[in-house]
Amino acid sequence: MRLLVIGAGGHAKVVVDAAEAAGHTVVGVVGAPADPPELLGHPVVQSAEGIAADGFIVAIGDNATRARIFSEYMAAGFTPATVVHPSLVVGTDVEIGAGTFIAAGVIINTGTRIAEDCILNTGCTVDHDCLIGAHAHMGPRAALCGGVILGEGVLLGVGSCASPCTSVGKWSVVGAGAAIVDALPERSVCVGVPARALRAIEESAGG
Repeated sequence: MRLLVIGAGGHAKVVVDAAEAAGHTVVGVVGAPADPPELLGHPVVQSAEGIAADGFIVAIGDNATRARIFSEYMAAGFTPATVVHPSLVVGTDVEIGAGTFIAAGVIINTGTRIAEDCILNTGCTVDHDCLIGAHAHMGPRAALCGGVILGEGVLLGVGSCASPCTSVGKWSVVGAGAAIVDALPERSVCVGVPARALRAIEESAGG
């Protein structure tokens, strides 16, 4: 696949590296004026105009920004592409939405449903029958037991974990190393062991 990558920061480096390991051809990297002039040997340009690509992926870690840009490119008629590192271990009957990125060392077990434009970062694990909403981001080494539900736009910090059949409401942020043992509300910063809501997130800060 001829892949257009939107974003030119550190996360974009990981996406480009995984995409090329999976056999995709990166035909363009679109960044901001403040970004470096090249990314892993690819020139960073300011616009996708004139680039012939089969699909695009938004390689930006911030969920709200990624969701906005994903919607803009979809509205412009671009086709979202899913990038999966070849080291992925995936069970049967798993659904992975368009535009999602799955990094090295990820394990996804049977019956799980992952929506569009998500990030499953390095070494995270998802057990059976989980539901992960659009634009969510699981940080490195985050872990879900079976039957966990992550709402749209949820961010799980590095090393966080969720007990079976728990849930996190949409656009909430779960801090690094937190342990989710009960349902967590929408649009909240949640931290600790066990994880508890620390403060609310204004709606304008999410999707």
